[in-house]
Amino acid sequence: MKTVQIKISSEELASLKGNGYKLCFAKKVGDNSYNVVWHAFDNYLSQNTFSWTPQYQLFGTHTFQANIRVQAQTNIVSIGLGQSSTLNSSGMLESPISGGPSNAITIENNYGPIHPGLNQTATGIDGRISSDPIYVAQKEATPGATPMIPVENILVWFQKHIETSTMISSIIGTPTEIDLTGTNSATRLYSNGKWTTE
Repeated sequence: MKTVQIKISSEELASLKGNGYKLCFAKKVGDNSYNVVWHAFDNYLSQNTFSWTPQYQLFGTHTFQANIRVQAQTNIVSIGLGQSSTLNSSGMLESPISGGPSNAITIENNYGPIHPGLNQTATGIDGRISSDPIYVAQKEATPGATPMIPVENILVWFQKHIETSTMISSIIGTPTEIDLTGTNSATRLYSNGKWTTE
């Protein structure tokens, strides 16, 4: 399990809440830019804990469009690292089997143009566990194997008028990137408009 604690100074908390900002998280996949709001919380407090486990789901969708919420259009299959699922000619994802790079989730596309996407399980700052989109490929996958490599880097920022599962093309605000590839936990403080490591 990976865990981040986000602390917010009392002055910032009052200002952020008063202006309608949400606490947002995004997860990195491969060397792609962060392109889906994993979670956007409005019920944050002075100390917030967000954690996740390497439990994934694979899906496909027909579109990538910024500022629109992700909608899986294929069936959704639970899948792990080092596994592959075939999107058959009917557009159904089949049960995963071992295959592809050990650090990746692979879609074997026998269907046609499709934007593959990933969900990941997380425990939100409110203690609720859910599996929500972390990534949608911006370009359509062509027939054949497309591996997607989740990276233990997350982005944290504050933004107005945004919802969980929204596809994004850029980050509005001042984000902090947290690298957890070599550790299981980290803490950041937001104070005076800046992020610092604790």
